[in-house]
Amino acid sequence: MKFGPKNTHLLLTMFMISVFLFQGKAQTGMAFYPIENQFNSSGFNPAFLTSDGQFTFSIFPFAGTNAGYNNQKEIQNLVSKLLTGINEDTEYIDLVKIMVDRPSYNQKLETDLLSFTYRSKEGFFNFRVAENASFSASVRGPVSLFMIKPEVESVVVGQVQSVPALILHYREYSIGYSMPANHKKLSAGIRAKLYFGKAAFSSGISGYIDGLGGHPYLKMKGLGKMSVPEETYQNPDESITSIPSLSGTSLSRYLMNSGNPGIGIDLGIKYKITPKFSFTMSIIDFGKINWKKNLASKNFNGQYSLSSSKLFLITKNGVERFTKSTIDSIKFDEKISTLFTVVPNKSSFSTRMPTTFYAGLSYQLNPVIKINLTERFIRLKTMNHNSFSLTANFELNKRFTISTGYSAIGNLYDNMPLAILYNPDFGQIYLGTDNFLSFLKPSISEYSGLSFGMCFYLFRKRDLYDPPTDAFPYHRPKKVKKVKNSGRIMQEYDEIYYPQP
Repeated sequence: MKFGPKNTHLLLTMFMISVFLFQGKAQTGMAFYPIENQFNSSGFNPAFLTSDGQFTFSIFPFAGTNAGYNNQKEIQNLVSKLLTGINEDTEYIDLVKIMVDRPSYNQKLETDLLSFTYRSKEGFFNFRVAENASFSASVRGPVSLFMIKPEVESVVVGQVQSVPALILHYREYSIGYSMPANHKKLSAGIRAKLYFGKAAFSSGISGYIDGLGGHPYLKMKGLGKMSVPEETYQNPDESITSIPSLSGTSLSRYLMNSGNPGIGIDLGIKYKITPKFSFTMSIIDFGKINWKKNLASKNFNGQYSLSSSKLFLITKNGVERFTKSTIDSIKFDEKISTLFTVVPNKSSFSTRMPTTFYAGLSYQLNPVIKINLTERFIRLKTMNHNSFSLTANFELNKRFTISTGYSAIGNLYDNMPLAILYNPDFGQIYLGTDNFLSFLKPSISEYSGLSFGMCFYLFRKRDLYDPPTDAFPYHRPKKVKKVKNSGRIMQEYDEIYYPQP
């Protein structure tokens, strides 16, 4: 089936969004890893699962939301063009030219829908429901650099460059457990996860420069694995075209789709080397999702003829290369979207989760200040990613904790994390960002993000007594509260009635 204009623009939009729109080279919320007593910190390390209350509860939109992105100007331009209906090939090519200098990106957006923690003598138990979307891609390689960057003068004929990309949207149901706080040197935690995939795109597409008859061609081929609802329509030539679309299904049906199950696990430990010096390590999202529903995979095949007047074929030491006659980028004069043939593939497939490894060192400098070093590594085939941060926790009082310092997020080195944790009597409130500089002046750094959340302690025991006073330091007068409509005094405990003889 030929790739029609409507199909072309939508699929190109999806692909470009996956590869070029979410160029954030990090997961959000890294600033909160050093604050171990935050109610959502078990998302970084299950051993951090804890609670000051016996029952801790939170629900969307307070349960916890992390959002982050970078390259704000490019994102705004692309969104504006898509919303106004401008989706010409030149727009996508311009985005490729902008993004080719960035080797890869990895980003995960997470929103907790429900969280409930129970504290017992045996340890801490947590049930959580979360909505997740992860984006990973890499577009840098010898072929793309040769075509986009004027200073790259040559490319080896037949040298293959893959264009890996992975989009995952899934819901997560999980149960976590951590050991009780008994002041031992070693504490550990575990979280079992059940995934339900909603949509996926996994790119196995690759390209290379071919030189048939001495004429240069850009050839692209490969399988784009997809699981997403589709809409079909009939072309004027009576052929049928299917395009990814949510118009044929309701939003609730899409979000409650349970046909793509998966399992995963989180593991974490915390070891106190000395009373002041501790080491932490965790593995997050070790698992996979099996995609069996809404299968919409497609095999891509096509080629693009390059201008041969500016490219020369040179053979040296048995290696053929195309070399530019002038220092310039390749000109795209034809419609790329009309050059691809697409063959549907309805085979089921599986995707491994982007697994995140955390490691941290903490030193309690004094009762107020704690120094932290955090390392994070995201393992994903051909798109591995590393970040680190050096921060300090300042415990201003029993209610306020602030964490700030410096972080390197991928190849972005101008980031200032800032996290604030507030502990009122009713629960916790946190607010932070992995890069506070972007709020002061967006042009300083490419990366920007925001994390926030709130929880509540349930069934807290009420204090029915007034605090001691200077006049009565050893006596706490009881607050007199009356039961409505009866005038009786409310008792802290049930009185035992002894009948008179």
